[in-house]
Amino acid sequence: MYEQVRQVVHDSGLWDNGRESSHGFILSPSVYEVSQEKRDELEAIGVALHDCLAGLGRIATIAFTPSLYHSTTWGMIAKVLGIGVPEIYHDIMLLNPSSALSICKVDLMESEDGNFRIAEIDGHNKHGLGYSTLAARIRKTVMPDAKVFPGVAAALAKEIERRGEKSVVLLYADQERFYLPEFCILKSELATHGIDVMVVAESDVRVESEKAIMCPDGKDYKLFVDLPFLYHNRTLNAWLAARYRAGEIAFLIPPKPFLGSKAILALLRNDTGDEQLEAILKSQIRPTSLNLLRQYIPETYLVHKREREEYWLGKCDSKRFVLKESISSGMKGVIFTDDPHFGKIMKCASDSFFRFILQGEVINRSWSFQHFTNRGYLQQGEWFVRVTVHYAIRHVADVVITARQDKKVHGAPDCLQLGSVII
Repeated sequence: MYEQVRQVVHDSGLWDNGRESSHGFILSPSVYEVSQEKRDELEAIGVALHDCLAGLGRIATIAFTPSLYHSTTWGMIAKVLGIGVPEIYHDIMLLNPSSALSICKVDLMESEDGNFRIAEIDGHNKHGLGYSTLAARIRKTVMPDAKVFPGVAAALAKEIERRGEKSVVLLYADQERFYLPEFCILKSELATHGIDVMVVAESDVRVESEKAIMCPDGKDYKLFVDLPFLYHNRTLNAWLAARYRAGEIAFLIPPKPFLGSKAILALLRNDTGDEQLEAILKSQIRPTSLNLLRQYIPETYLVHKREREEYWLGKCDSKRFVLKESISSGMKGVIFTDDPHFGKIMKCASDSFFRFILQGEVINRSWSFQHFTNRGYLQQGEWFVRVTVHYAIRHVADVVITARQDKKVHGAPDCLQLGSVII
């Protein structure tokens, strides 16, 4: 079995050109089991999530249009949703306010009592789709007859065809080069569903005579996976924004960067009980969907300097919290209250406006999984997990697991990448 699993990874190309050291993980024959009850729960979360994110899109359009409102709460929302958003997005992210995300990633933790808790909602990120595909391939090798979710490639292919297309551009920014191997995995998987994917770097595209040249045949693509932050090809950035404004191109993941901010968790929870914020949320989001999603989001606050540092530290006296940068990926910008540097980071956070959130720590339960040693021997161990659910227009496309023996669970050479089965 070890050789079979290892062959799947090698065939994917992920570890070509010596990348096993940079893109490596521990091989495992284990899978994550999702009961029918948990599957129904995840599906219900997907419906509520869709409603909430569509509602936030409408709220953002109002918040970034000062002529439409007259209150400090709306101004606060604009500040929160505008953090880290490049200028090129300022107008285009307000287009198509209710536009659905073709794919959305949600990171869940499973607490000691067996309940799911949402650690992050990322509606503006294509990273992880290739790893999810690879985990599904490994799962198919070890459990070929298991009942499973459709998979991200199948879900995306269905959506691309629904839009009347057979091809899509996966444009990646220069700072995303690390993810190129997994983008290629997604490309090869979508090809099995009849979808042609043009994977291209921003630096390889030139704009001539108001046309972007992305490939030798000069094909005019209409559909893109997303609009990444293009810091090195400003001409292409402006071209894409202009074509989107004109309705000439579309994105599977709409250019709404605020949907990737951890701060939206604090807005949706409204743990301070702000009556105006509550009214705004319920004016654009069905209360049933908002209340359901709130059940899964831990207690979360927007940190701001209107309150002194002591106020925020005081919240941590009787409860364990995690301080997170609103705009960050993985475990970057995440620090626990028991970290010796927590006080220093809290001082920085409490001297800013909304650049950090303070979120109740989920005591993550451990799971027993098997893994292979470098020599192919099978061992058993206890692992903490992050459950990543990829949603495609309300429904679960796939569930993939990242597991580590440290509670700071993220992709690393000492992690497991596991597929899932429905039991």
